[in-house]
Amino acid sequence: MKDVKKGILKVEVVTHRMVVTALVMAFAFATLMPPVSAKTVEATQIITSKYGPQFIVNYDNITIRLDGEKSSVIVGQEIQFYNATGNASGKVTLTGISTGITGEIRYSDPYGRIETSGMKTGDYNATGEATGCNLTTISVGETAMELKLKKGVTTVSSIPQGTRITVKFTSSLDPSDGVTLKVTDPSRIILKVNPADGTVFDKVNVTHLTDMEINTAGWELGKYAFLVSTEDEYARGLRKDSNEVELEIVSPELKIKAEKTEVVVSEKVKLTVTGVPDRNISISVERGAEYARFPGGVNDNPRDDKIGNLSDLRIDADGKNEYVVYFNRIGSYTVKVKDLDTTPQTEDSVDISVSKKKVTFTMPEICAIGADLVVNGTANTGKTVDIAIGNRIVKVDVAIDKKGKFEVKLPTPATYGTGTEGAITIKALIDGDFSSGQDVSSSTDDGSVMVLMITGDLTAESSATIVPPGDSFTLSGTALGSKVVDIIIVAAKGGGGRGMNTANSDANGLPRGIVYEAASVSSDFTWSAVIDVDRGADTGTYLVFVLSPGKNKIYDGIRTGELLDGLKTKYFGGDLLRLAGKTQEQINATLWDATIGTAGSDDFLKKLTIKVGTAEVTLYSLADVDIGSDLVITGTSNREGHSIIVKVKGPVNLGTKFATVENGKFKATFSTSEALTGEYTVEADDGEGHTDTTTVNITTPVRTEPTPAPTTTPLATPLLTPPAPASTPTAQPENASTSTPSRLPVPGFEALLVITALVTVYMLVWRTGKRRD
Repeated sequence: MKDVKKGILKVEVVTHRMVVTALVMAFAFATLMPPVSAKTVEATQIITSKYGPQFIVNYDNITIRLDGEKSSVIVGQEIQFYNATGNASGKVTLTGISTGITGEIRYSDPYGRIETSGMKTGDYNATGEATGCNLTTISVGETAMELKLKKGVTTVSSIPQGTRITVKFTSSLDPSDGVTLKVTDPSRIILKVNPADGTVFDKVNVTHLTDMEINTAGWELGKYAFLVSTEDEYARGLRKDSNEVELEIVSPELKIKAEKTEVVVSEKVKLTVTGVPDRNISISVERGAEYARFPGGVNDNPRDDKIGNLSDLRIDADGKNEYVVYFNRIGSYTVKVKDLDTTPQTEDSVDISVSKKKVTFTMPEICAIGADLVVNGTANTGKTVDIAIGNRIVKVDVAIDKKGKFEVKLPTPATYGTGTEGAITIKALIDGDFSSGQDVSSSTDDGSVMVLMITGDLTAESSATIVPPGDSFTLSGTALGSKVVDIIIVAAKGGGGRGMNTANSDANGLPRGIVYEAASVSSDFTWSAVIDVDRGADTGTYLVFVLSPGKNKIYDGIRTGELLDGLKTKYFGGDLLRLAGKTQEQINATLWDATIGTAGSDDFLKKLTIKVGTAEVTLYSLADVDIGSDLVITGTSNREGHSIIVKVKGPVNLGTKFATVENGKFKATFSTSEALTGEYTVEADDGEGHTDTTTVNITTPVRTEPTPAPTTTPLATPLLTPPAPASTPTAQPENASTSTPSRLPVPGFEALLVITALVTVYMLVWRTGKRRD
């Protein structure tokens, strides 16, 4: 029982101690708690930076009494609510009352603490569960945080090393809100303090940051990033970043750079001077200063134009000035800048090479009268070019694009100088201030080119002379001086027949015996048109008329460039269907009269004939082919452009080939390397029942044996030759040959057989004798 009592006693003692401690802490908290007003409470504390200085900063929340008076907070801050007398508020309910948030509800925790991150801006009514809480309006707003770096009143983004700048930070933060100025150096290291003088950047308050001066002496050259971030534990719970500002630290040495070091006459070039702010400088041009012009009021140039040099200049607060200069004569120039405040004077210079303005033409050397004269090329400077033919301006302000290219189309013969045959000179003047028609004989052009003007011409041809119904053919040619050619095709029976394409006839208001097409002329003066032939088209010979107007761009007999309209008006009382009663000869005469038949006309008319008839496929006969040689099959067809199916069958099937009809002919080649000898049948088929066949023999090549060269039969062994009759010996020279004389008789075939038999018997006898021995 003693242990139990001791245990109880210990518990009582501990309990009494806890009560006493709690009362002391409550008294201390009540004593140390800052006084609470009837509006937003901004309690502060003092923190000591680990880099030395102390800063007064706010707590991690904003304290508000629910006493009925309106209070304001920033989105992102944390609120600690109390009742009107500063006691616990209990759970607090916020109800939106502004437009757009009406009825929206947010709750605090049971102790009256709430985080405002994510809340919409506007007014809310706050009510607490505890007694003594009055309805209080809370205004939730945003804060704008803007950071600028300035030298004097100038916002800077680049400064020479050693320049002092000022931090300009504007926001709706409280002066005691904790913030950090994050300065990231070129090596991506965040500076906590200024390496030049120890000024603290990390965990300071808004007051310390506002108008802070930053000394950049000794800073590493390169680009820095500046950013202000709130410290939420010292900024009433707010977590927010400002805009990021970039600052480049450059060398403090006096430097001058030219945007371009190679320019043309009168081309403006920007000069950039960097150095220590507020230093007095001068700029001068050496050698040929009288040709240098500094246009007044451009960039940092003085208000008035200056020739050759600039004086009374001062480097701006950001350590950088920009000037503009141009030169009105070709040559090499040196532009020098001097620092007038140093002894001796420091200086720097840049060389600029000035060349002549130049236009290079890339246009064709020939132009047909009636076509557009396309003038194009490149310029090495400028925004526009003025174009002259001879010495007269014909086009002004032709734009030069970013790549230096320009192009303009001049109608001929309407443009001055383009109506007659012969060479003309085209000139270009860069950024000229001329007017159309002005004489420029006293002006120097920036480039010229010679173009030969020629009269127009027209050619026409057909891809086929015979076309079966259901096929098509192509008309093509050249048309110098024209943009469009007109095509009229008349059926064999004239306008009253059934022509090549009745749908085309109907679309153009023509009788069905006449077809009309218009073909555009390309930039290389070529044209083409595909003509489809209906399956029901009349057979027979058709007339094809290809026409184009001369350089005046109208058909002289009808005084218009619109062929059908002119024919309808002059010859057919406004109705082209009257052509139905006209024959080919009559239509030919009408077109002749409307164009080249008129006195002095420069129109063009070409006439072709096309036969429409049954499809034809014909094979040429074939000579025998040796195995291993190619079998080349050729033929003709009026199915221009159509594929012909060629088959070869016989002892072995040699397969099938497709051959396209070109210029009325087709060809297919077969290999015979795996063929057998014999007769083969060759068939050509257009796939629509039009066929032709022929045969060919594949044979074994005849091999002719070569004739052997004559040979001398060898003489028999002297031992077996009967001795010659005795004769008187004849003296022989020492070197005389001992061979058998060529006059000895040569044994015949029978003699050879006898000799062979004797030799055989002799050998047998000799072997027998050897064995006995």
